[in-house]
Amino acid sequence: MGKQPTRRRGNKQTVNPLKRVSAGIQQAMGEVEEDKVLPLIAKLNAPNAADRAWSASCISNLVMANESTRKLLLTNRIVVSLIERLTDDNQEVIEEVLGTLRNLASVEPTIVKEYYNRDILTPLAALLPRISHTLDLVLKNAPLEDDTDKERRQTIWDFAENFIYIIWTISETSDHYLKAINRLNLINFFISFLSAADQCPTRVVVAAGQCLTTLTEDNKDIYIEFQNHPEYINMLFDILNNSNSPDKVLVSVLACAILMNVKEVVQLSGSWDDDRDALGELNKKIIPILVASLDYDIQAAAEKSVAAVQSGNVTKHEETGEITPKPKQPLVEEERYIQSVEDRLSTLQLSLELLADICLQGEDSEEDGWADEDDEDMGDENLADNINEDNIDDYLQDAAALNDNTNGNTELLNSNPVMHAFTYQIFPQLIRLATPTPTLSFPADPTFCPTVTLGLSLTHQRSLECINNFLLAMNDVPSKIWFKEHVSDAQQAWQWLFQTAHQIGSCTASESRDSILEVMVGCLWSLGRGLGQNIPLGSTDVATLCGAYQSANRDSSMRVKVIGCLGPIAAKQGDIETNKMIGQFIMDILCDSNGNPEVKIEALNFLYDVYSDCEFDYDEPVFVHGGYLNQLKQLVPSIRSMVKSIDRRKQFDLRSRADEALTNLVAFIKYKTTERR
Repeated sequence: MGKQPTRRRGNKQTVNPLKRVSAGIQQAMGEVEEDKVLPLIAKLNAPNAADRAWSASCISNLVMANESTRKLLLTNRIVVSLIERLTDDNQEVIEEVLGTLRNLASVEPTIVKEYYNRDILTPLAALLPRISHTLDLVLKNAPLEDDTDKERRQTIWDFAENFIYIIWTISETSDHYLKAINRLNLINFFISFLSAADQCPTRVVVAAGQCLTTLTEDNKDIYIEFQNHPEYINMLFDILNNSNSPDKVLVSVLACAILMNVKEVVQLSGSWDDDRDALGELNKKIIPILVASLDYDIQAAAEKSVAAVQSGNVTKHEETGEITPKPKQPLVEEERYIQSVEDRLSTLQLSLELLADICLQGEDSEEDGWADEDDEDMGDENLADNINEDNIDDYLQDAAALNDNTNGNTELLNSNPVMHAFTYQIFPQLIRLATPTPTLSFPADPTFCPTVTLGLSLTHQRSLECINNFLLAMNDVPSKIWFKEHVSDAQQAWQWLFQTAHQIGSCTASESRDSILEVMVGCLWSLGRGLGQNIPLGSTDVATLCGAYQSANRDSSMRVKVIGCLGPIAAKQGDIETNKMIGQFIMDILCDSNGNPEVKIEALNFLYDVYSDCEFDYDEPVFVHGGYLNQLKQLVPSIRSMVKSIDRRKQFDLRSRADEALTNLVAFIKYKTTERR
């Protein structure tokens, strides 16, 4: 059977808060002429500190204006000038420069590479003791030293937030940059905000938590910090134990993310007997927090966001349509509401990613793509030229041994708290959060309220990815017990997926729409594998899937998922016509001389699964009478050529799967030739 690709673990991140700039910074303005920009840049080096600060503030506004103005600034080496001013002897200048650098990264993400190449980390590292000292004074409520100390304390939160987000965006850009961040020893700095969450503004705590989440993911160099400081782990658990404040939901979820990232160290610092017990105990503490965070009515939020925009009180950027407060004016009520929706959707996305990762716990590690020495020596001519009827029985015996390998315990499954939570609490919430809103998920005018639209589409996608991971996990459980005990839920999910896919498919084409549709087909594939003969096939389901295949054009990922989804449908007994329709569709794919190798491999796997036994009621009328066996014999040379054309060194995984498919094709032909004798 073709294996559906699982969702890979990736950086856990919410909508990039670099986009969230201070009120009064974003504003729409016309293009600025070069003769006005150059004097402004020159003032960054003015003798008077007030002039330098004013210049940085003005440049911040220009950065957010429009693309042509940013290009003009960048052409005149604005990044170099700003980084130089990070060593200014005036605090206000540094504060304005940090805000400008943050804003520039928010609208020009590729600029981060220049930040790093211009050695921004050196002046940032020099600022760290100053920020930490002021923060310590504020948290201790120490007596004021002088006017300078007073001014620093008044601006410490904006200063720290901008500093953190610049570090964060650098750490997310490249693993190479991340290693450089590691050397700055920032963990204690970020932890200080989380440990004082009740004394710091939530936005700054969130910034520290997001940066720490990125730094701890797949970053073993950081784990020793947590191993050496068990108080960090205890503090994160304290956040979970005191997560009752509605405005601290994201902080609690970030604490969950960090704990999951450093779970190896959590085990070391705990008293549990073994790794499994440790992971189970961690899940017991984390899952209730994540479940509670899903309690958000996205349908009502979309309706209220529409009303807020239509009120006329919301200022929008001329280029992007994003909410842009009037310069130097605080957010109005409607703008604050839209901002709260963006934040809440961002929290949902992170929670859903964490839940999706929990479904993957216990999976065997993926192949690393490296061939062993013997495989390399075999070269490109190995399996493709050496597979024949004489040695095929060995391959068949090996495959049978693998298929007989079943692990698990049904009683343990039924008492498993993670499965119980997913079945009764999380799964219904996932369906609700994956259901599009009629107004903002896929609006006719994408600029109406773009930030909420983006947040909703990402929330739908993360929900579906979590559903898919859960279904994949349930397919791996012995006897597929979930699909038997909750067959009604699974069948309703099948019907809901098709109904929702039709709804989304009728919307204006977009990258987010297509991504969501692909995940939905993946969910159907997982459901089909689990439901088997209990698939509640609708009259148009097959036609819809075949249409999705054709619409995907050269998108091999979507096409592979469609073929995988058609497999369980075709294997249903008592519906020979449906099998015939799908079977011919698959044979046409295999006969296509221009077909994609990944797609053809999945089509071959389809045949091996669906026509594996002559006792199936559709085998004789479709496979035999349709002449599939002779067609497959004629296809062997072209399939072998396709396999040999895949460079093992460049596409090791694909070549391995192609070799396996060819091996199975020769075996399948031999088996079907003698099956009825």
